[in-house]
Amino acid sequence: MQTLKRRLAPAKRRSAAAKRRRRVSRPKISGRRLLIAAVAAFLLISVGRSVLPALGIETPKMPSFGGGGGDTPTAPVTKAPKAPTVDLNGVMVHGGGDPMVTLNPGLVRLGGSVTASGSGFDQGSMVDVFLGPSSSGAQPSKGAAKNAKPVQVGTAKAGKYGIFTVNFSFPTKMTTPVLEVTAQARGSDKVAKAEAAVAQGAGQATLSAIVGKPGDVVNLTVKGFSPGEQLLVYWGRINGDPTLTLKADEDGSVGKTPIKVGVTAVGTTSLVVVGKTSGAAASAPFQVLRLYPSIKLAPYAVKATQSITFSGAGFAPGERVLVRLNSAGGQPVMAVPTDGAGAFKGAGLTMPYQLKGAQSLVFIGEQSRAAASTGFTILPYMPQARTNAYGGLPGTVVNFYATQFAPNEAVHVYAKTSKGAKGELVSAFRVNKAGTARAVGQYTIPGNTENSVIFELRGQLSGSTATVNFKVDASGGPVDIPTPKPYVLPKDLEK
Repeated sequence: MQTLKRRLAPAKRRSAAAKRRRRVSRPKISGRRLLIAAVAAFLLISVGRSVLPALGIETPKMPSFGGGGGDTPTAPVTKAPKAPTVDLNGVMVHGGGDPMVTLNPGLVRLGGSVTASGSGFDQGSMVDVFLGPSSSGAQPSKGAAKNAKPVQVGTAKAGKYGIFTVNFSFPTKMTTPVLEVTAQARGSDKVAKAEAAVAQGAGQATLSAIVGKPGDVVNLTVKGFSPGEQLLVYWGRINGDPTLTLKADEDGSVGKTPIKVGVTAVGTTSLVVVGKTSGAAASAPFQVLRLYPSIKLAPYAVKATQSITFSGAGFAPGERVLVRLNSAGGQPVMAVPTDGAGAFKGAGLTMPYQLKGAQSLVFIGEQSRAAASTGFTILPYMPQARTNAYGGLPGTVVNFYATQFAPNEAVHVYAKTSKGAKGELVSAFRVNKAGTARAVGQYTIPGNTENSVIFELRGQLSGSTATVNFKVDASGGPVDIPTPKPYVLPKDLEK
């Protein structure tokens, strides 16, 4: 028995030593170590969120659950403007009283400043301004988010006459070549839209001036091209048709050559020169100033069928100026070319009958997007009329004299023979090109008429009315006059 115990003793000692070694190899984790590990993890996450985005590495965003927990605001949804209803010069346009918004500049640079000017809103109303994709069909650029929605860029309070101004910065990244600015009055269906086109541009070279506006003349000097090669000159871009073409001399240079500042985005841009043979390029930085166009209109008040004429200045040289009525967007009613100084004159429009009251003409340069607007008023026709006599007995034959109706319009005559009676069509005639007619139409005063007959003469194009009160004298007894047959309106006097 003792021999067996002596044999087992070394095994027990080895087992006890192994247990002690295991206890030593697994030390306890203290609370201090846990705290240090938590702080290190927090710092690592904070640095990742702040530094990685600056390096162009985006960290994944945690989704928001429940109400109000997310940091992504819901994109606003703006209303569409009312459809145009008036035919002017073969183009459907808006009538008076509708709101509109214009942009300056309309041809913008990424990150540049834009001024949105609105009118036609309710005085004192709050107007929200949004920037979003164009609704005119412009295709988004590659990689742009689908179904992008407008983003609010400003809010203004409409002042006197419903006018407001909002300044905002254009995005530094572009998702589409044309963006749309929408001005929406809160709690109202008044909304206006305008398009802003984004210009391309970059480069460098030598110019006699570094600041100017489109159309100004500066001297260009270039060097380092192939001898005798053609040089393509661009403003703010390096593709499409060049602004002009020069020819390098035997040294591959061009001396001081006067050129006009081309149409490009307002702000810092470049004149770029590209050698057609060598492919070499040179550029010169240039600060493009805003254009401030102006419009002169005459007269400022007309009637339907009358014409207004207008002239303009301050646009880009050689561009077309698009003319729109009561809107900065949509199809223009006409286009007027400018001369070498950015001006035009002698243009005009004839006003249709559908337009009433205050109106606005908007002029936008097709290339420069420089905009100007001016207002005018459509006056109503206020005709006058009388009969061949101020009064008479029953049986008197009456005809009519009229002035100041619309040119060549048909005039319908309605008669009321008793108080409260509905007017009955009794005659019709057509005025001349001066809106005048003499001794026209015919009507016999009925035998049962008492006191007076009220005649209303209504112009069928102008919608204007003249009234004549014909006094009927007492006949002293019954008057035997045949009842007239109902008047039949000739087809040629319908309008």
